[in-house]
Amino acid sequence: MAQQDTIERIDSGCHDTTDGGADDHSRNVEMIKAGTLATLVENLTRHDRLDAAFNRAFLTTYTYFTSGSELLGHLIDRFDNTQPPSTDSTEIEQWSTQTKPLIRLRVVNILRQWLEHFWSEPKGHDTDELLRTMRAFVQRVASEPETPTQQLDIIIQRRLSGQTYTKKSHPSISNPPKPILPRKLDKLQFMKIDAKEIARQLTILEAQTFSNIQREEFLHKNWQKKTTPLVAPNVRCLIRHSNQISNWVCGAVLAEPDLKKRAQVVDHLVNVASTCHQLQNYSAVISILSGLESAPIYRLARTWAMVTERSCNMLRPLQAMIVSAQNYQAYRETLRVAVPPCIPFLGLFLKDLTFIEDGNPALTSDGLINFHKYTMLATTVQEVQRWKEAPYCLQPVPELQEYLAKQLHSAVELHEMWDRSCELEPKGRGLSNRPRDLYTPTGGMSASMVVACMVLDD
Repeated sequence: MAQQDTIERIDSGCHDTTDGGADDHSRNVEMIKAGTLATLVENLTRHDRLDAAFNRAFLTTYTYFTSGSELLGHLIDRFDNTQPPSTDSTEIEQWSTQTKPLIRLRVVNILRQWLEHFWSEPKGHDTDELLRTMRAFVQRVASEPETPTQQLDIIIQRRLSGQTYTKKSHPSISNPPKPILPRKLDKLQFMKIDAKEIARQLTILEAQTFSNIQREEFLHKNWQKKTTPLVAPNVRCLIRHSNQISNWVCGAVLAEPDLKKRAQVVDHLVNVASTCHQLQNYSAVISILSGLESAPIYRLARTWAMVTERSCNMLRPLQAMIVSAQNYQAYRETLRVAVPPCIPFLGLFLKDLTFIEDGNPALTSDGLINFHKYTMLATTVQEVQRWKEAPYCLQPVPELQEYLAKQLHSAVELHEMWDRSCELEPKGRGLSNRPRDLYTPTGGMSASMVVACMVLDD
């Protein structure tokens, strides 16, 4: 089919079709911006071109604009559509021998992808009925030529039995670095644990939760909902973990009454943050900076005056990475060039998803599904998901992880630490009186990212 015919066919139901840029021009790919559900399903199962990006976006976000039963109905109708496009004998022959078999194969493949990778239907009677309807369809068409349905039938049976498909991450081929252990694992003290090993164990803890996050947890702003059971348990767990790190950092500094030792705690925490940065655990980096730049710590002028020059020099690039200029361009660029494994800070992604959901209508002025909105949502979700493609090659130390988990869970909220900060340094911040000005905290810039994007009120 000619390119012009393709555009006209899409325009008949998706008349907001636009080109996707120079790269897409070179591949003859158009970006679907809007359309009816029937035409979107038609594009999902085209015989003449496989648009993998469109298919991922559709299957990632279909719950926004249709139900599972309605989608299945459209796919079955698409499979059963045996009406040739014309009465010309040559075109009828081409339809029967080439076009129709390819469409049917596409429908079967889309059903398989849906079930294996994009299934978002809640457990319950209605979903079981949907699966039984799907299986009845598969059994009905099993004898059709060039329609491989055996694997699809197996997947449906697995879904009916409650089994889920889990993508296995590729094991690392390298050996993990040997843990740096303190002399007494039974009597752990923060300052006697190597900063590099603290960063490693924090990364292992966060990576476990991050790898468990399911795609649907990012959709429909599920992390904000307090349903029972929770619909985004792993996102909420990572949010809580990030906030606990910030609280723990603040509490660790304020727990030391001696000025010199308090500055040494800051030095130690900076080393932890620097190693997290090297591990590409940007979630922990931002959480640690959030604690160091919180109001109770920011005001400790005498403490900051005693922080070593080395620590101050290490802090500057970390602070520069998360500066808010141009919508956090520096941080976004850091993520863009990073190679997994990596743990991104979720706050910015949740902010992006919220902006896309709230700032774009579900339907266009013509009453079509605003698929451009769902493409943006899917692209953002897929960007987060790709960081899970490779696991960290680090060795867990149960004693250290238990110690850190206990410290994080017992940390008090930041707003409860102000009085303690005033007790340690009654005069508070006075920049003009500081002996030296090696490093100036931002006074809560990164903390505002956490609070604005990730705060939980339960």
